[in-house]
Amino acid sequence: MVQPFNPQPVTMPATPDAANVTRHTARWLALVALLSAGCASTPAVPRDGTALPTLSATLAEAGVRDLRGPYRAALCARSGMKDKCASALHRFAGEASGVPPPSANPAAYRLVFIPGFLATCFPGIASFADVIDEARREGFDAQVLTVGGRNSIAANAALIAEQIERLPDDGRRIVIIGHSKGATDALQMLAQRPDLASRIVALVGIAGAFNGSPLAERLRPLYELTVSSNPFLLCASAQGDALDDLRPATRRNWWSRYRAKVHVPLYSLVAVPDPDRVSPVLALLHAQLGTASPWNDGQLIALDQIAPGGSLLGFVNADHLTAGVPRPPNLPWTMLWAAVDFPRSDVILAAIDVVAADAPRAVQSSRVPPRAVH
Repeated sequence: MVQPFNPQPVTMPATPDAANVTRHTARWLALVALLSAGCASTPAVPRDGTALPTLSATLAEAGVRDLRGPYRAALCARSGMKDKCASALHRFAGEASGVPPPSANPAAYRLVFIPGFLATCFPGIASFADVIDEARREGFDAQVLTVGGRNSIAANAALIAEQIERLPDDGRRIVIIGHSKGATDALQMLAQRPDLASRIVALVGIAGAFNGSPLAERLRPLYELTVSSNPFLLCASAQGDALDDLRPATRRNWWSRYRAKVHVPLYSLVAVPDPDRVSPVLALLHAQLGTASPWNDGQLIALDQIAPGGSLLGFVNADHLTAGVPRPPNLPWTMLWAAVDFPRSDVILAAIDVVAADAPRAVQSSRVPPRAVH
């Protein structure tokens, strides 16, 4: 029996001056961008209609339901999306047609957003800010939760639990939307707090790091040199080892231990950018991951973004940053993002429509093999 943990309040340090943050961190980011632009040979991504290697067999083996058809129908049916849908969403082989679900009732759901690794550490970077604005305009209660940008998964799971406990229990069902590591932070909370999981209708991963990344160990020297102990970042000092948490071996062990304890339906939106949509800061990493698979977002291989035993919504034409974070308007950050027109709000709110229609019928049971999608 899983015992609920009792998280202790985490004291956040005083916020450092934003100018210091920029001065002490922008240099290494700019260096990465320069190296990326000068050295990377971006792998070609097969275009729409291509069969991803063994995708159908792989999904079935990992117990993943394919909802690409209904999700495409939901996205393309949104206002203003008719002419943007094809460029925002890949159509790889094996995708069936679908019927758009009814729009989710805003009065029935509370949308809770979880930022990814390091997203809270720099000024001017606001994960999901545009999505939250649009969700509120449509009538949803929507908010982003506070997590530690350098924290381990367990430390952030405790923070998420504390904040969900404080949300009003007013009958609205909670949908958690997690970007990158934020999806795994929320997943840990679901496994360890079944009392809170009963209030949550679904977890949606946006380029979710469900199965980790080969880059987690490779980037450790750069991370320790520039970020891990940098006192000028906006985020608190790290609690635990986030990079170890994101190693593929660590994630495989996690699924083996906890998969049967997660009963909340899991949904995955996978990021796979066309080469011209890769942000400068991710170009080198995209090329490096391309030696293993051209289907990657610059941080994660595509199939590693799919939760075992969950449901696949689709493959969006965006890189890891663009999928969950609006392009910052200020320097130097704006130079490091891809300058693309990506309808992030529509992409994510269409996912909410599918979740609202599907989650009551979704089957999450012990029959699902606790293994990653490969």
